[in-house]
Amino acid sequence: MAPPTAQHPSNGAARRHARARAPSRAAVLTAATADKYDLYQRSVQAPQSDVEFLLTVYRRIRRRKPHHLREDFCGTALLAATWVAQGPRFSADGFDLALEPLEWARTYNLVSLGSAVSRIALYQKDAREPAAQPADLRCAQNFSYQVFKARNELLDYFRSARASLAKNGLFVIDHYGGYDAVEERVEERVVDGSFTYVWDQQTYEPVTGHQKCAIHFRFDDRSELNEAFSYDWRYWSLPELRDLLFEAGFPRVDVYFEQFDEDGYGNGTFEKDAKGPIGASWIAYLVAVR
Repeated sequence: MAPPTAQHPSNGAARRHARARAPSRAAVLTAATADKYDLYQRSVQAPQSDVEFLLTVYRRIRRRKPHHLREDFCGTALLAATWVAQGPRFSADGFDLALEPLEWARTYNLVSLGSAVSRIALYQKDAREPAAQPADLRCAQNFSYQVFKARNELLDYFRSARASLAKNGLFVIDHYGGYDAVEERVEERVVDGSFTYVWDQQTYEPVTGHQKCAIHFRFDDRSELNEAFSYDWRYWSLPELRDLLFEAGFPRVDVYFEQFDEDGYGNGTFEKDAKGPIGASWIAYLVAVR
């Protein structure tokens, strides 16, 4: 799992979910009472907006509805669970190497699905592993694919993504950019009036592109969860990602950029743009067509 925030680097600040009933829903949050996965979902993720975007872009390209989703690097599988909750024709797979967030997902996000839980399967496997069912939509959210630091590794992942798609499938990843993206900087945002989300870009190496980032959470009693989540990855530029997707065999890659409101903040809507904005920070989806 990885970050996105309102102006940097994300589109998730104004969007919230109301699904998981996790341990950290205490009246007063502290480092001792909070649950880091619940905090992450509340401060970073916006699954309903993601689902709406995925449905819209698929219908725009394929002129029909998608039904089976594969979420790579799924963590607590909030997106997969939200997808399945749409109705009886919707199913999902989630892949992640880490057992702890998958167990958390089963305890909190999947339990609310009731009998629909039979339409979601979680796998503790490498994201390059095949699934039993081809996906109409396959996605890697929150910049998680950047764990692949070597070009051949990321290309291998993109090739596996294409191979696993259904005939009319789409592969969707998100990306952040702008000149702030590779600065060593810290950004804070208060969430729900109850805790502070801190995105910390700790180091960046221009020669290798390697970047270390972390998420901290701070509370009103001055306690904090330091490095609740940490990331050691390579920052890939948007042109590099497009080139790799084409090399992996995708004949078409569209880029959708988040639009800005009058105050310069991301408003959660995405429009296709062949050039993109110039500025301190932006968020985009890359939509690769099989």
